[in-house]
Amino acid sequence: MKYSEEVYTLAEAELNRRRQTAEQLAKSRRDDFAARYPELLTIEKTMRDAALEVLRTIGVDGTPPDIAALAEKNLQAQKDRAALLEKAGLPADYLDPPYTCKICKDTGFCGDSLCDCQRKLLRDLSIRSLACSPLLAVSTFDTFKLEYYSTVTDPAAGVSPRDMMHAIYDTMKEYAENFDSGAQSWFFCGGTGLGKTHLALAVLNRLTERGFGVYYSSVAALVKAYEDEHFGRAENTETEKLDKADLVILDDLGAEFRSAFSVSAVGEIVNDTMLKGIPLLVISGCSFGELEERYGQRLVSRLNGFEVANFIGEDVRQIKKGL
Repeated sequence: MKYSEEVYTLAEAELNRRRQTAEQLAKSRRDDFAARYPELLTIEKTMRDAALEVLRTIGVDGTPPDIAALAEKNLQAQKDRAALLEKAGLPADYLDPPYTCKICKDTGFCGDSLCDCQRKLLRDLSIRSLACSPLLAVSTFDTFKLEYYSTVTDPAAGVSPRDMMHAIYDTMKEYAENFDSGAQSWFFCGGTGLGKTHLALAVLNRLTERGFGVYYSSVAALVKAYEDEHFGRAENTETEKLDKADLVILDDLGAEFRSAFSVSAVGEIVNDTMLKGIPLLVISGCSFGELEERYGQRLVSRLNGFEVANFIGEDVRQIKKGL
């Protein structure tokens, strides 16, 4: 999985914060408890002495230490501490650092492997860094409702919107479940409010859950960032994020302010991403004819090489408002 350096840095900082908070709380609790129950100091000394005795006697004269006796001594000290905590009306683990993850103790690693807690943290931080993150919670395959699409045959398409959308839904769900580095690029086209962005974000949601890195941006926002980088007003952060993604989703192609720079930038972004072998999912409310008039035949030729999903029907957002 190719998360950005920023995400890894944020994850490391969060794990450090969790670990330090837990250990500082444990120290504060221990100091306060020892002040009220000085017996704790004697118990802790017994535990330390048992451990030190093992270290002192190993290999001194070739005689192995009496591990069983020392273990029993340590175990009794632990029981004494638990009894002291019970006497104070506190749980047995009250003096232990309350780590968020009991498995790795908030280090993020189990041996040489990433702990599941760090994998989840990386996914969450990756999602949080996306401009579309507020929509992710409501844009899943489970929340995509086919009942909003008509069962009446569309004369132009030859099928009903519901049948068409059912086929697109099933195809994209399978795409998300079986996605790999050689995945096909997609072009979503169709009118406003037909679920293009919803399904694209459902793909993003599932891929992120599976540990893939997805870059999402509206074309307008990306062109602006690209322009700032091009003219030295910002670092090349967006370009770096694009390069590290497993899938790039570009939303609202054709809705950005039209200029010679934007036309050139869009073509360059799509072309460079494809040359690097990164699949794209491009979303647009424009027809191929409108896109060719805006960007030229070369970009449209690229998009024609993608798998095309033509969204049809009535504006679902307006239908929901009327319910």
